[in-house]
Amino acid sequence: MPTRDAAATQRRILQAARREFAAKGISGARVDAIATRARTNKRMIYYYFGSKDGLFREVLRQQLASRAAQQPETDTDPGSWGDRIARRQAMTLGINDYVRLLMWEALETGWRKKPLIAQEERSELFAELRGQVEAAQADGSLRADLDSGQMLLTELALTMFPVAFPQIVRMATGMEVDDPEFLAARQRFLVELADGFTAP
Repeated sequence: MPTRDAAATQRRILQAARREFAAKGISGARVDAIATRARTNKRMIYYYFGSKDGLFREVLRQQLASRAAQQPETDTDPGSWGDRIARRQAMTLGINDYVRLLMWEALETGWRKKPLIAQEERSELFAELRGQVEAAQADGSLRADLDSGQMLLTELALTMFPVAFPQIVRMATGMEVDDPEFLAARQRFLVELADGFTAP
């Protein structure tokens, strides 16, 4: 009998679970569908992750760790504040599952006021991102009178909304969110909009 590769099995489960949770949320996701897609059985999922909620938490934790690892490299690139927002927009269009997982987290767990997944690490990441806003204000490339937390929140909202609500993008613009023409138009708009945030 061949030796079971536990690490490979867990990777397949996590990959399958990411797709299932992104599409259907925590309540709608089916463990048997995840098991089938991962070429394993439900018993192994419960063995490795304890429960469906435990599996969701691990999927989101890994996605958050991946995003945090990429963030500093992306956000310290040179350029104007508009260039930064445009880069974030391009990056966000490539992480649909991550955005959907955050939406499901908000819908299904956020209101319960229990500790969030990787809450301490996420708090540190957002403190770092606010620090980048404050650094841009200190060097004069961004208006100093803008609240740094509100500025960060606005940047995230501007760039994540199209991925979170592709149907609204379609109705508002007549384009699909993954259309290169939409991305180019969106980036041009964000750069122009950012001029209003830039220090004189």
